Amino acid sequence: MTKNLLKLLFVFCVLLSYSMHAQTTVSGTVVDANSNLSLPGVNIIVKGTNQGVTSDFDGKYSIEISGADAVLVFSYIGYTTKEVPVNGQTVLDVSLIEDVSQLDEVVVTALGIKKEKKALSYAVQEVDSESLTAAANPNVTSALQGKSAGVVVTNSGGIGGKPRIDIRGASSLTGNDKLLWVIDGVPFSTEDTATDAQGLFGGTSNGGGYLDINPDDIESMSVLKGGPAAALYGSRGANGVVLITTKSGAKSKGLGISYTGSTTFSRAAYFLDLQREYGQGTNGVYDPQSRVSWGPRFDGVERIAWTGESLPYQAEDNLLEDFTRTGVSTRNNLIFTKGGEDGSFKVSIGKDKTEGIYDGFNVDRLNFDLRASYDINPWMNVDAKVSYINTKGEGRPTIGVYSSVSYWNGMPANIRTRDLAPGFVFEDNQTREYLFGPSTILTENPNADNRNPYFLRASGFNSDERNRMFGYLATTFKFTDELSLKLKYGLDLYRYESLSGARYEDNVFGNTPSLNTSESFFKEENSEFLLSYNKEINEDFSLGLSAGGNLMRRGIEGLNASSGKLSSENNLFLNAATNFSVRETFNDREIHSLYAFADASYKDFLFLNATARNDWSSALPIDSNSYFYSSVGLSALLSEIWEMPDWLNYLKVRGSWAEVGKDTEPYQTNPVFTLAPNNFLLLATSTPDSTVSLGLQPEISTTTEVGLEFKLFDNRLGFDITYYQEDTRNQIIPVVVGQSGGFTSRIDNLGLIRNKGLEVFANVVPVRTEDFNLGLTLNFATNTGTIEEYIADQPEAFHRFFGNTVLGRPGEKYGDIFGTAYQKDDNGNIIVGADGLPVTSQQDVKLGNIQADFTGSIGINANYKGLSFNALLIMQQGGDIYSLTESSATGSGNTPKTLSLGREPFFVPNGVLADGSTNTTIVTPQAYWQSVTNITEEFIYDASFMKLGEISLGYSLPKSLLNSIGNGFLSEVKISAVGRNLFYLYRNTPGTVPDTVYNSDIGSQGIDFSPVPVERTYGFALNVKL
Repeated sequence: MTKNLLKLLFVFCVLLSYSMHAQTTVSGTVVDANSNLSLPGVNIIVKGTNQGVTSDFDGKYSIEISGADAVLVFSYIGYTTKEVPVNGQTVLDVSLIEDVSQLDEVVVTALGIKKEKKALSYAVQEVDSESLTAAANPNVTSALQGKSAGVVVTNSGGIGGKPRIDIRGASSLTGNDKLLWVIDGVPFSTEDTATDAQGLFGGTSNGGGYLDINPDDIESMSVLKGGPAAALYGSRGANGVVLITTKSGAKSKGLGISYTGSTTFSRAAYFLDLQREYGQGTNGVYDPQSRVSWGPRFDGVERIAWTGESLPYQAEDNLLEDFTRTGVSTRNNLIFTKGGEDGSFKVSIGKDKTEGIYDGFNVDRLNFDLRASYDINPWMNVDAKVSYINTKGEGRPTIGVYSSVSYWNGMPANIRTRDLAPGFVFEDNQTREYLFGPSTILTENPNADNRNPYFLRASGFNSDERNRMFGYLATTFKFTDELSLKLKYGLDLYRYESLSGARYEDNVFGNTPSLNTSESFFKEENSEFLLSYNKEINEDFSLGLSAGGNLMRRGIEGLNASSGKLSSENNLFLNAATNFSVRETFNDREIHSLYAFADASYKDFLFLNATARNDWSSALPIDSNSYFYSSVGLSALLSEIWEMPDWLNYLKVRGSWAEVGKDTEPYQTNPVFTLAPNNFLLLATSTPDSTVSLGLQPEISTTTEVGLEFKLFDNRLGFDITYYQEDTRNQIIPVVVGQSGGFTSRIDNLGLIRNKGLEVFANVVPVRTEDFNLGLTLNFATNTGTIEEYIADQPEAFHRFFGNTVLGRPGEKYGDIFGTAYQKDDNGNIIVGADGLPVTSQQDVKLGNIQADFTGSIGINANYKGLSFNALLIMQQGGDIYSLTESSATGSGNTPKTLSLGREPFFVPNGVLADGSTNTTIVTPQAYWQSVTNITEEFIYDASFMKLGEISLGYSLPKSLLNSIGNGFLSEVKISAVGRNLFYLYRNTPGTVPDTVYNSDIGSQGIDFSPVPVERTYGFALNVKL
């Protein structure tokens, strides 16, 4: 009996022991509570034990527990630690809340070096991947608009057009304001194949290398705004630097796969306001052959139209809107990543296809990127990147006087688009344009001021293609924990081809049909080294010293051929040319550089930054091609020095000074003879018409900057405030000289431009809980640019257009708009002539200025569980713009302005004769407004605006649902509705918008002249991660 009891007791103990040690598996996914993105590398431990695991690349984990009442502890750098009771669950998905107080924010700085932001003595603002791609924008420059204080992006040419990007205003009298773009530490050419609409007769706009950048492949973008931040990049970074860091491989158990796709639809929007009350005719009388809208009021009564048909006399819908189509853009991007202990790789493949709002207007892009890093041994790492990019464009719209927009705005409202299409007839074996006008033979009516837009689109053609290879090979040798050497070779290489011309002969220009073709080969090599020493000297002091050098070689070869007039519209090839011409160009540039920088810190609250660099540029004269410049900065974390109130979490002050040299374009300081073919197979030469001043020096930009950063109320409110002054002197510009010396101009050092302003970035988190987060980002910037020194009797003309000028005068703000004005007496009355019409000023007068009082943006981001909402409001206050678009249409009687005084004859309001006597001459509305159209003052507008630039609403599928699909192979799925440029909250321009212009140069920022219509875009996006 006792023996049986002992056996029974033994069995009971065994069973009890087994039950106590029974293991249960708990698995799940850890995500960021704000973005719902997975978090790799999260530490998960069973509370009270040493048992733990980490989440994988997709945020997934699996852990064994020995009891249903166990508690799991989740911890991750930068996030609040979270304890979660298991309570018998086997699937446990967890979201972690970011703990801002733990974060030492790291940003990418010059030379691609990552540094803690708290240690920097200058302003740098970073834009992350999520912000850039929130609205599925395929253009990286448009996606940057409104996301960095002091950075102003102005677009021209529609989708694929050339943008203008200003950082802290313009600093050059000659337009030498190009930014330096750097991708993964390698300079990336953006503007060398870009084209702009030029002058009165316009042209096409091509965005150049900007179009090659794939936003979906960007991890972060840092904007280096001033000399202190960009000093290490030398003369090429003097106007500012945009640093792009692309996505890379990460440590993971398996192959990481992510997909990003979107489809968006665009419609032309924000047209010039046009009147729809009066149609064809002159001085109130209907005339179907008239080209203007000074006829009678629309009454719907049938009249003989210009086509010979009897049609109701009524206004049609918006003609320009009818002429355009719905644009469609599709984007697909696939990324593969894999990483282990010794290395990682990433492969990205992207395909974008965009159909523009004009028939035949398309832009396509193919991106392939391979990036890999491998530790060959503990002291040697190899890092490499290879990218191939193919960008194609065709049917880019024409801008300017001879653009479709310009002709539509001047067309009477009763003209039907279906009567104008297809724009031509075929007769006498020739394609001929037809249009309404004074001749009953419709093919005789087109002239330079009146064209059929359908014919222009059918006849004109253009296409361009760029094949690009880009990448680098870098090796880092780690000699000790403190000493390392990095060697790097970067390459940017592409071939660019373009084709343009006219298919048909017309009676406006005598050189059609025609064909123009060009090719260019671009190659830039950067070879560099960087020796770095970083040492913690003791508990209080740490020191970093680096020295390096760069050898930049750039070469551009171009070949252009023009046919002149072709023998027939059936022979669109160069061999059919009647006046064939060819031109070959070469452009080489080389810069040698040595540089060094030092970073020192004391007790992790006092930081010193210093840089020095010397460049030798081939673009400058040999005896002055060497220039040295430096920078120094100091910052202090006052919140670490003194005890602060509980509501003040972070306080930092900083100050810096920098000097940056700037060279000029190749061959500008070395005039050469030109060679060109001449008659009778002879070769003609021409002497240069410009000489160079002895002792020509490089341009120098000096920047002084101070800043204040603070965070309040448990980091719910943060500010970064910067005040700066930048002086750019020794401007290299051509100066007009007397021709007695055999030259018309001299390249000299003249002028000083001063930019000073204030930048504010604020981050506000009014609500932050586990389920709901609401955040606001505010950007504010003001900049005033003045020309402190120049030639008093030779003001710099940034832009001349139809007699209107954007000028820079010594001692005044740059960008003053000058033009004609009403002549007025001392009482403000308008002086009229004997004909009763207003008299214009004898000389051009200042009417406005292109500079804004301030620019800014408001970003809104909210998350509730799986729902996310993002919106961006972009604004500008102040600045002026001249609407040449409205001026041209006013002369045709098409704008609402022409209705303001009625359509019956009248006396000019407040009009008096020059001697002060009463005006007794009555004028017709047509005569009055056709006279006023030449008065610039009438068409000056305040350029202030606020618009909804971006908006997105997304939903991330629950983890529980994803785990039930395909055994949990889906890690993340997010579906979003997106929109861009949906509406303007306010603007003062007459229907058009002030933030889109026809040309990207500085002077054009003050002129609205029939640009490609802005597009209102809406669609959806899909993000999937396996």
